[in-house]
Amino acid sequence: MADQSYNAAWRMAEEMKSRARAAQPSRQPGALKMLGAWMIFGILLMLGSVLALFFILLGWAMMPLVRHRMKKQASQKGQTWQGQTGASDDHATLEGEYEIRHARHR
Repeated sequence: MADQSYNAAWRMAEEMKSRARAAQPSRQPGALKMLGAWMIFGILLMLGSVLALFFILLGWAMMPLVRHRMKKQASQKGQTWQGQTGASDDHATLEGEYEIRHARHR
Protein backbone atom coordinates (compact mmCIF):
# COMPACT_ATOMS: atom_id res chain seq x y z
CA MET A 1 0.00 0.00 0.00
CA ALA A 2 1.28 3.47 -0.84
CA ASP A 3 2.38 5.82 1.90
CA GLN A 4 -0.60 7.99 2.93
CA SER A 5 1.60 10.95 3.92
CA TYR A 6 1.93 11.97 0.25
CA ASN A 7 -1.84 12.11 -0.25
CA ALA A 8 -3.03 15.73 0.23
CA ALA A 9 -6.61 14.71 0.97
CA TRP A 10 -5.45 12.22 3.60
CA ARG A 11 -3.26 14.84 5.29
CA MET A 12 -6.14 17.34 5.28
CA ALA A 13 -8.48 14.75 6.82
CA GLU A 14 -5.95 13.95 9.55
CA GLU A 15 -5.50 17.64 10.35
CA MET A 16 -9.27 18.09 10.56
CA LYS A 17 -9.52 15.09 12.91
CA SER A 18 -6.84 16.46 15.20
CA ARG A 19 -8.50 19.92 15.26
CA ALA A 20 -11.88 18.35 16.03
CA ARG A 21 -10.41 16.32 18.91
CA ALA A 22 -8.77 19.44 20.33
CA ALA A 23 -11.98 21.48 20.09
CA GLN A 24 -14.15 18.90 21.90
CA PRO A 25 -14.47 19.22 25.65
CA SER A 26 -12.93 16.18 27.20
CA ARG A 27 -15.22 15.80 30.20
CA GLN A 28 -18.84 14.77 30.37
CA PRO A 29 -21.50 17.19 31.67
CA GLY A 30 -21.67 17.17 35.42
CA ALA A 31 -24.28 15.29 37.38
CA LEU A 32 -25.74 18.58 38.58
CA LYS A 33 -26.29 19.80 35.02
CA MET A 34 -27.90 16.52 34.03
CA LEU A 35 -30.18 16.60 37.06
CA GLY A 36 -31.17 20.19 36.28
CA ALA A 37 -31.93 19.35 32.66
CA TRP A 38 -34.12 16.39 33.69
CA MET A 39 -35.90 18.52 36.29
CA ILE A 40 -36.68 21.23 33.71
CA PHE A 41 -37.87 18.59 31.23
CA GLY A 42 -40.10 16.98 33.87
CA ILE A 43 -41.59 20.30 34.94
CA LEU A 44 -42.36 21.27 31.34
CA LEU A 45 -43.91 17.86 30.70
CA MET A 46 -46.17 18.17 33.75
CA LEU A 47 -47.11 21.75 32.85
CA GLY A 48 -48.08 20.67 29.34
CA SER A 49 -50.16 17.80 30.70
CA VAL A 50 -51.99 20.07 33.13
CA LEU A 51 -52.71 22.62 30.40
CA ALA A 52 -54.00 19.90 28.06
CA LEU A 53 -56.27 18.52 30.78
CA PHE A 54 -57.56 22.04 31.54
CA PHE A 55 -58.44 22.71 27.90
CA ILE A 56 -60.14 19.31 27.51
CA LEU A 57 -62.28 19.96 30.59
CA LEU A 58 -63.04 23.48 29.38
CA GLY A 59 -64.18 22.12 26.03
CA TRP A 60 -66.42 19.52 27.69
CA ALA A 61 -67.91 22.21 29.94
CA MET A 62 -68.65 24.44 26.92
CA MET A 63 -70.50 21.73 24.95
CA PRO A 64 -73.91 22.25 26.64
CA LEU A 65 -73.61 26.00 26.11
CA VAL A 66 -72.81 25.58 22.43
CA ARG A 67 -75.67 23.09 22.03
CA HIS A 68 -78.07 25.54 23.67
CA ARG A 69 -76.90 28.35 21.37
CA MET A 70 -77.34 26.14 18.29
CA LYS A 71 -80.88 25.21 19.39
CA LYS A 72 -81.66 28.89 19.91
CA GLN A 73 -80.40 29.83 16.45
CA ALA A 74 -82.34 26.97 14.84
CA SER A 75 -85.56 28.04 16.56
CA GLN A 76 -85.04 31.64 15.40
CA LYS A 77 -84.75 30.44 11.81
CA GLY A 78 -87.90 28.32 12.06
CA GLN A 79 -86.12 24.98 12.15
CA THR A 80 -86.19 22.17 14.64
CA TRP A 81 -83.00 20.86 16.18
CA GLN A 82 -82.87 17.90 13.76
CA GLY A 83 -82.47 20.27 10.83
CA GLN A 84 -86.03 20.06 9.51
CA THR A 85 -87.90 23.18 8.53
CA GLY A 86 -91.23 23.87 10.14
CA ALA A 87 -93.05 24.33 6.81
CA SER A 88 -91.96 21.21 4.91
CA ASP A 89 -92.00 17.92 6.79
CA ASP A 90 -91.59 15.80 3.65
CA HIS A 91 -87.84 15.32 4.03
CA ALA A 92 -85.25 15.18 6.75
CA THR A 93 -81.71 16.46 6.49
CA LEU A 94 -79.18 13.77 7.31
CA GLU A 95 -75.66 14.45 8.45
CA GLY A 96 -73.44 14.87 5.41
CA GLU A 97 -76.36 15.42 3.04
CA TYR A 98 -76.53 18.77 1.32
CA GLU A 99 -78.34 20.39 -1.55
CA ILE A 100 -77.06 23.09 -3.87
CA ARG A 101 -79.70 25.66 -4.66
CA HIS A 102 -79.09 27.91 -7.64
CA ALA A 103 -80.46 31.41 -7.62
CA ARG A 104 -83.05 31.84 -10.37
CA HIS A 105 -82.74 34.96 -12.43
CA ARG A 106 -85.99 36.54 -13.57
